[in-house]
Amino acid sequence: MGENFAFFLPVMMASFGVAFGFVWSLRVRAASYWSGAYFCVAGGFAMLAGFALFPSPIWGFAADLLLASGFLLFSQALLERWRTSWLLRARIAIWALSIMLCAVAVVLGDLRLELVASSLGCFLLIGLPLIAGKDHLRNWSDCPLFAAAALVALDNLVRGSTVPLTLSNQGSFPTSHYAFLMQALACLFGLFLALSALAANMLDLLARYRREALHDPLSGLLNRRGFDEAIAQHARRKGVEGSLIVCDIDHFKAINDQFGHAFGDRVIVALAELFASSIPASAIIARFGGEEFVLFLPGTHAARAGAIANDIREAVSQAVGARLGLTRTLGLTRPLTASFGLSTVQRDEGSIHQAIARADEALYEAKMRGRNRVCVRRALCAPTPDVFSLVSNS
Repeated sequence: MGENFAFFLPVMMASFGVAFGFVWSLRVRAASYWSGAYFCVAGGFAMLAGFALFPSPIWGFAADLLLASGFLLFSQALLERWRTSWLLRARIAIWALSIMLCAVAVVLGDLRLELVASSLGCFLLIGLPLIAGKDHLRNWSDCPLFAAAALVALDNLVRGSTVPLTLSNQGSFPTSHYAFLMQALACLFGLFLALSALAANMLDLLARYRREALHDPLSGLLNRRGFDEAIAQHARRKGVEGSLIVCDIDHFKAINDQFGHAFGDRVIVALAELFASSIPASAIIARFGGEEFVLFLPGTHAARAGAIANDIREAVSQAVGARLGLTRTLGLTRPLTASFGLSTVQRDEGSIHQAIARADEALYEAKMRGRNRVCVRRALCAPTPDVFSLVSNS
């Protein structure tokens, strides 16, 4: 059975290396460490097959080197999830010490020392990330991954501590109980660890794709689809009563034409940061495209929403204007301003998009009245007398 393991394990481990390599190609950083780790471990177990064909202590040392390197990569792969590069120098020192002790043991012909140094070194390399990760198990996928890594660590600790019992004959390592336990448990726990890590990485990948699908890549705010989904979730919990604000940067096309689209992107990012820091925590904000932003204020009446919109309007002029020196930083020749349209969501409305349409009409009114102001349209039919504006005299 030991010979079967000797040929099966390298193939299994290398297969996981290929699988993680594919995940890495999808831009999952941690998968690169998992891939490298499983290829190293595959090489380490392949050395046992080489020893069976051409017995030599060099095969054992090569296996020690590859296994230690694989476990160093395992530790980094785990810490990519929980605490990147934590105790990196200490882990490299453990790796080097384990390899050095294995080399000394090979020179001295002391197989027990070699196995103890290798097993306990691997235990420390994969055990340290467990200390760092125990308080960072935020996702359910982290729990089986943590458990699998703990089992691998325990396996190496127990094997390293019981070498005198499992290695009765130093001259016949391939047929020893230690070799059998090492390969059998590596097959079991290595499979558990690989499947747990693959599941965690794929869930991370799906979460990233979902995040990218719902967020604007430039501003980091929700996009139209993300806004609709956030509103739908909020509606299921608390309804959609509140106020709706639509914001549009004044003369944004002129900014792009004068300074270029890259500069226009910088303005979008600066304003997105300003909006995100100025709105209530319960608000939902999105960039609908171009220079247009939409803000939903749950449970907020028109007067309070108008005050919030006016505060943001003044902050746009001041924070990106000359008063704080950002005009010189951005290179603008005049203060940046924005216009706002506001409407409330009616109880009997079937969709928030009706309120968005009214807010758009109010925004158009703000543009027509000279920009840099807040216009409010309350009624469903939006007659002219229900339109008013807030504008600074500065």
